[in-house]
Amino acid sequence: MEYIGVIFDFNGTMLFDRKYHLDSWRRCVEDLSMTELSDADVAEYIDGKGPREIFAHFLGEGLSDATIQQFQEEKERIYRSMLLKDHPPLAPGLETFLDYLKTAEVPVAIASSAPLSNMLMYYDEFELFRWFEWDHILNASENMPGKPHPALYQAAVKLLKVPAQFCLAFEDAEVGIQAAYAAGIHNIVHIITDMPGEIKESLPGVVRTIRDYTELT
Repeated sequence: MEYIGVIFDFNGTMLFDRKYHLDSWRRCVEDLSMTELSDADVAEYIDGKGPREIFAHFLGEGLSDATIQQFQEEKERIYRSMLLKDHPPLAPGLETFLDYLKTAEVPVAIASSAPLSNMLMYYDEFELFRWFEWDHILNASENMPGKPHPALYQAAVKLLKVPAQFCLAFEDAEVGIQAAYAAGIHNIVHIITDMPGEIKESLPGVVRTIRDYTELT
């Protein structure tokens, strides 16, 4: 076990929160544009799109980076308020799996593209300190490019002090799978939430596809 490390993405992997992200984007855009969005609007112009693309469509081109950052922070504030109100659980079976890894003394880390403000909330709300040291929770920042760049996973591997080829990564998104593989992690479990699993099974590094952690033995 001393030669094994496990690295998790967070959103869509440890927490199935896609609904909260879509709902918070919807509310944020409605507040800023003073326009009511339909489900079709959300599906076509928000789901799977980046902040710049979303705001450009609903608010117009030419927004500065600072303005986009400000609007995105408001979206994340709305998201956190929704999450704290509903208190959704971690992914099914995850706590049992994390308890097992802790008992087996397998080093673990999180490599997430979530902003620091969200990771701080997750750490307290879900009591992640039961399994993770704070310095083993990495997030994208100005000094750490986001996925599919391998920097997050490279940093996590370094923290765990385990060779990348002996690390196991859990990911839900294609860019995350690409990042882990580029970092030398060739044992990747793809977590399916509401996306077709067959899309990711053929990607390099994916060794297994599961819907949640109750499928692990």
